[in-house]
Amino acid sequence: MNKVERYKWCVRVTSTSHAAYIVTRSLVIIANTKLRSNPLHGSDLDAESAYAIAAGYFLWDMVNTYANIDINGWGFMCHAVMSFSVYVLSYRPLLQYYGACFMMFEVSTIFLNVHLAFEDLGLKDYILYYINGMALVSSFFFVRVVYGTILSINVWRELANSAIPISPPVAFVIRFANLVLMGLSYYWFGVVITAAKRNALDADLIRALEEMNQREAEAEAEAKAKAS
Repeated sequence: MNKVERYKWCVRVTSTSHAAYIVTRSLVIIANTKLRSNPLHGSDLDAESAYAIAAGYFLWDMVNTYANIDINGWGFMCHAVMSFSVYVLSYRPLLQYYGACFMMFEVSTIFLNVHLAFEDLGLKDYILYYINGMALVSSFFFVRVVYGTILSINVWRELANSAIPISPPVAFVIRFANLVLMGLSYYWFGVVITAAKRNALDADLIRALEEMNQREAEAEAEAKAKAS
């Protein structure tokens, strides 16, 4: 394993650990009736403690991504900066309920990292690889694209109709971050679909080659039988 491969494995272990932790915590926050009754300005200590972990993770992600920008790319850098900004602003307090809802995006991160691990370990022929791949595509579409779009509409509506004045710069940062993060989700979903199609074509090609080899072996065996 070279330096880049080792680095990617370390990042995936960290991001998977964070995703599993924050999704679990977020499910509890979403069920919080206090926050649900006031999704824009409500506050809760459980949410704030969870977002401290999230903000710390995205700060690490931001620094780490920039330090290895040639490997990660600017898309991931934008994701880290925007996510960090939003979760820091949640302490005003602002959008603490929606913060947990958007954290459901991390479900797809778990499936993505498992998918990449299967590929790195050469386990693409296993049924679990394809099951996980379907879970990845499904979670990305239904959680990030569909659910994320619905959440975004609700957040913009809440910001526009807030009875308590919100600082214009703060509202701008939240809206801008939402546009960037949702834009990245739409783009990355396209990347996921393209990769899924390529994997399907590769699987079809492998099956076709196996069938061709089997037919050739059968024909050769039949020819030997006739010759004898």
